[in-house]
Amino acid sequence: MSIAGTAFARLFEPGVQGGPPRGLAVDLLDAILIPAGHQPRYEFYPWLRAQSMVEHGPAQILVGPYRTPQREQLMRFSRQAFYEDALVFYARKREQGLWWGDFQALRTLRIAAVQGWVYGDRFEQARGALNIDTVRDLATALRMLQVGRLDLIAANQRNSEPVIQALGMGDQVQLCTPPFARLRGHFAFSRDAAGAPLQALVDAGMQRLRASGELQQMAARRGVALPD
Repeated sequence: MSIAGTAFARLFEPGVQGGPPRGLAVDLLDAILIPAGHQPRYEFYPWLRAQSMVEHGPAQILVGPYRTPQREQLMRFSRQAFYEDALVFYARKREQGLWWGDFQALRTLRIAAVQGWVYGDRFEQARGALNIDTVRDLATALRMLQVGRLDLIAANQRNSEPVIQALGMGDQVQLCTPPFARLRGHFAFSRDAAGAPLQALVDAGMQRLRASGELQQMAARRGVALPD
């Protein structure tokens, strides 16, 4: 069974030195699919391609998309979310005061948004009045921020922290508060006939793991925030 996604910190990551993939999504799907007789095959793609792999085949499950009305036209979603993200802005050190919760105050600033990412209703409603550069990935945005080509980056905190550390920018970049959204991530499935029983299997498995407390234990081990 093909399971597609892109590298999401703590949720879905390539293995170390060629080892098996790791993260909360892998823990959950292994616990649900393997006892049901399936053999998961985890594959990493750029995010837009991973979505397309499930929308059009050949992948059966997409790891981690936020649920939106637009995406619901293209994919089925698990009934239960398995993580929650804080959506935040990042600025250069000592410039975190650029954001204090008012989108109106951002109209003159240069802001990066990552291609294919979802940012929630507040951000989308303000988007038309903002000066937004769409960038390929978070690392590109951080380098642009570093050299002064941007003022703010819109991102999710969970995914951003390891990228900032990997680039050695922890002393140059500052998290701005408060978060402008909190979004929940799901597993998604194709909308064809094969997607429905697979969705039902994952839904039942997630319910069982939550009721037993295993889901909470898995999330705690991976340092992932669970939705209520």
